[in-house]
Amino acid sequence: MRIEARGVYRKSGKHPILRGVSLAVRGGGAFVVLGPNGAGKTTLLRILALLDKPNAGEVLYDGRPASRFFGAERTALRRRLGFVFQHPLLLNGPVIANMRYALKLRKLPAAEDRIDRELAALGLASKKDLDVRLLSGGEKQRLQLARAMVLEPEVLFADEPTSNLDPVSARTIEDRLRKMAAAGKTVVLTTHNLLQARLFGAQVFFLKAGEIVQQGTAFQVLENPATLDVAQFSSITNVFHGRLVRADGESFLEIGPARIQVVSGLDEGPVAAIIRPEDILVSRDPITSSARNHFSGKVTAVDDLGMVVVLQVACGDLTLRATITRTSLREMGIRTGDEVVLTFKASAVLLFPAE
Repeated sequence: MRIEARGVYRKSGKHPILRGVSLAVRGGGAFVVLGPNGAGKTTLLRILALLDKPNAGEVLYDGRPASRFFGAERTALRRRLGFVFQHPLLLNGPVIANMRYALKLRKLPAAEDRIDRELAALGLASKKDLDVRLLSGGEKQRLQLARAMVLEPEVLFADEPTSNLDPVSARTIEDRLRKMAAAGKTVVLTTHNLLQARLFGAQVFFLKAGEIVQQGTAFQVLENPATLDVAQFSSITNVFHGRLVRADGESFLEIGPARIQVVSGLDEGPVAAIIRPEDILVSRDPITSSARNHFSGKVTAVDDLGMVVVLQVACGDLTLRATITRTSLREMGIRTGDEVVLTFKASAVLLFPAE
């Protein structure tokens, strides 16, 4: 199924929630609507799933506007879709009754084998006869997904499906959604979780303040942000505001007394800049390199994040963060208060017009 949004606008009172959103979900696979809280992700998902209507614009299914589906035809279309809410909506009673009721509403046979298969896939086989009120929050969310999956939808919409869940439940839900996408069905999910966006992100739509500000693969969006908003959301911690100047045919970013060589086609003047911590090389002594930027400084903090370590280094009035492996940290024997050298390329500095 091909789903398109064209100029979708939605407001609450006089407050706009979506501002002319356009996107396309074509064929099977996983699609992620990524963005901060309050960006309009849930509203967009509900409109795409035919749960709500836009105030302006249109949603199309296989090229046909949703507004032209009526009666039984509209019902048939909606039955090809599934929806998993951020907060589970379940019936009181046993787990099995929730599963059977979903099939009953669709006038489908009980299909006990299918029910058992979905409960097992989501780790709920042993909970089949348990009252839902005795389930944990993660188990309730897994049951909500199992109930949607037993209907075998062509497209599944999932609104923050693992928000605030325990790691086991989150991983179980993610695995089930990935298998659905791998089987050629379509999964559209909202999230503000960067790891989840990378996990599912064959196609990512970054939504902010009701507008899509960037789209592409997870790698394209998170590693090559098109705006400062996306860069800051992507956990790039070296964000600066300075001035772009040119001298002797070269470009420089001036941040107070610090001068960083850059590559940019922007006009001279105020700019914002980001430097990924992983693009900065850390050494004890100056190194020979084609990189144009070398800064000496003192380590003011060492944050162990497990697989990597983040060093905070004060280089005069400029503070930079750089990542290294735990092995490198141990081999170089770096500790708080030590002097180090930071090296990075001019092309590693991404510049944006000042906001």
